[in-house]
Amino acid sequence: MPYIKKIELKGFKSFGPQIVKVALDKGFTAITGPNGSGKTNIMDAVLFALGELSTRRLRAESATKLIFHGSEKAGLERAKMAKVTLQFDNSDGVMPVDTATVTVSREVYRNGQSVYRLNGRRVSRTQILEILSVAGISSVSQNIIPQGTITRLTDINP
Repeated sequence: MPYIKKIELKGFKSFGPQIVKVALDKGFTAITGPNGSGKTNIMDAVLFALGELSTRRLRAESATKLIFHGSEKAGLERAKMAKVTLQFDNSDGVMPVDTATVTVSREVYRNGQSVYRLNGRRVSRTQILEILSVAGISSVSQNIIPQGTITRLTDINP
């Protein structure tokens, strides 16, 4: 089963112009940290790269609001675009791509246009979704449990 082995973020939400890399191991992964450290933004980034179109689900008013808006305090200019890259381990060959590592990336520009790439080559969103679906991966599957979902489940009366 393919798994995400690395996430790269650039200019996405609270992540500024430097590329931020998050390495993941095979198996169950939990992202932990103090409030305000960017955990939920990392999960939003994964959903974004997987082709999620609902800006509400990504906790933004519009696609352009996903782009880092800059920080006067830190002396960082606003980004021209946001980019998220997911690197999948495909050593078992489940994804119909002839490589042991598959990269899926999505960029969004200030004009709202999204660009999808598979192993660096520009492709359509539909092509990305088809390749991921073969491996049982999608932005709406239960592989990713959004913030607050567990709390809502515990509040349900039997």
